[in-house]
Amino acid sequence: MASLVAVLVVVAGIVRLPYYVLSPGSATAVEPLIKVQGATSYQHPGRILFTTVSLAGDVNAYALLHGWLSATDEVVSRKAITGGTPTKTYNQENIQAMTDSKTAATKVALERLGYTVPAHGDGAQIVQVIPQGAADGLLKAGDVITAVDGAPVHFDEQSVNAVRAHKPGDVITFTVSRDGATQSVPVKAGDDGHGVAKVGVALQTKNLRFDFPVQVTIDTGKVAGPSAGLAFTLALLDDLSPGDITGGRKVAVTGTIDIDGKVGPVGGVAQKTAAARRAGAIAFLVPPDEEHDARAHAGKMKIMVIRTLDEAVAALQQLGGAALPAPTTTTTGR
Repeated sequence: MASLVAVLVVVAGIVRLPYYVLSPGSATAVEPLIKVQGATSYQHPGRILFTTVSLAGDVNAYALLHGWLSATDEVVSRKAITGGTPTKTYNQENIQAMTDSKTAATKVALERLGYTVPAHGDGAQIVQVIPQGAADGLLKAGDVITAVDGAPVHFDEQSVNAVRAHKPGDVITFTVSRDGATQSVPVKAGDDGHGVAKVGVALQTKNLRFDFPVQVTIDTGKVAGPSAGLAFTLALLDDLSPGDITGGRKVAVTGTIDIDGKVGPVGGVAQKTAAARRAGAIAFLVPPDEEHDARAHAGKMKIMVIRTLDEAVAALQQLGGAALPAPTTTTTGR
């Protein structure tokens, strides 16, 4: 019997299970990680903190048990984390997501300060064709729309706007690049339910890139994922502004940022809230979807719900932060 118990103890420590344990990570000041060339930088006593989650994958039984018993840890299945994507691919996607979040943060922050940020794209790439939609069987995922009714398309929204300019039932001609060849594809537009033309495809701009007038680098080491996008944006605004936008305080931030300044939800907010508290943050800015979990672990730390960059800036001013200088222009070249 003792031998069996000993074997089970050994097995429990060796066998890896298809679960991840999420634990509180770090709450790191972003400003010291930023380097700017081509513009004046300012030093302030306040800090924008970006929060992380410590993610342990394929854990043994002991780590699994510890995660279940912990007040701040969370146990989730591997599939819930990766969506069934192979681990190597999942890691690569998260590295790219971090790169994209830095790009979006730089673009949004510079425009908010009045810089012109020209954009370039190589067409609207179809990432999904909605089954039984107007384009089903005509357009394909991977097609790149380069013109609609003969008008050139460089960005995804140009294609969307061109479709919406039509009425349901109109035939819309898409010029697409497919397998190295260019062809015209006529599609009879459907109805989105509100009398607006719809063809039923999801798009993204192919090779979207920006001409930044200021060179910005953010050294985040091995941290991956998109959830620090808003923190990067606010820290860059602070770095390039003469006033301290945090009012000399430590403020933790989480949430993605898109190129239009909208803030998106992230995961692991319970663990990030714990990390923010440990770092001494007086407040934690979170997207609406994360409010419940954040408040449940916040203690006396203030939770502030934000949906856009403008709301985040306003929240910092409520905490005593300095106002940003008024932008002189918002031209983007798009």
